[in-house]
Amino acid sequence: MEALSEKEGSKNAIMVRELYAGQKLIYQDQQSLSICVIKSGIAKCFITEDNGKDYILEFLGEGEIVGEIEAIRNQRAICSVEALTPVSIYTMSNVQFMHFVKTMPDFSAVIVELLATRVSNSSIKGARQQLYTLSQILPQLLSALNAQQITFTKQDLSEYMGISVRSLNRLLKEATSSSQG
Repeated sequence: MEALSEKEGSKNAIMVRELYAGQKLIYQDQQSLSICVIKSGIAKCFITEDNGKDYILEFLGEGEIVGEIEAIRNQRAICSVEALTPVSIYTMSNVQFMHFVKTMPDFSAVIVELLATRVSNSSIKGARQQLYTLSQILPQLLSALNAQQITFTKQDLSEYMGISVRSLNRLLKEATSSSQG
């Protein structure tokens, strides 16, 4: 994106925006007119169910793209995306994005690779949730977050695991007592 944003024909088509923690990039069920690529920072992608509960599909970091599915399919946003930390993004209009997809094979190849990675990661997450108990998943998740030096709230962790904060607290208590015993 950096090289593309500096290229003569697309200089004005790609903008850099700064977002603060808590600011939404995309709102679920709303028409989005642009796509974003995360330059730096961490965001969460989540669905708000009819009962008002959020379910975090994934955490997004540098190089991740959002809004591309909606641009490709010309549909409203499937989910919301919110900055968890200060986030810097590259942004371009859906029209410009589709122009790049149709006219730049290298750009299209990167988009296909990003989409394939997202499908793969979602499949792995879904398989783990089916094959392992939450008490087995939690230590793996906490270890991965620690390795990447990422801190999330209990609310975010519970929404990612699809459980209540109360259930998460119970799991954390069980993990602490079993590691001490």
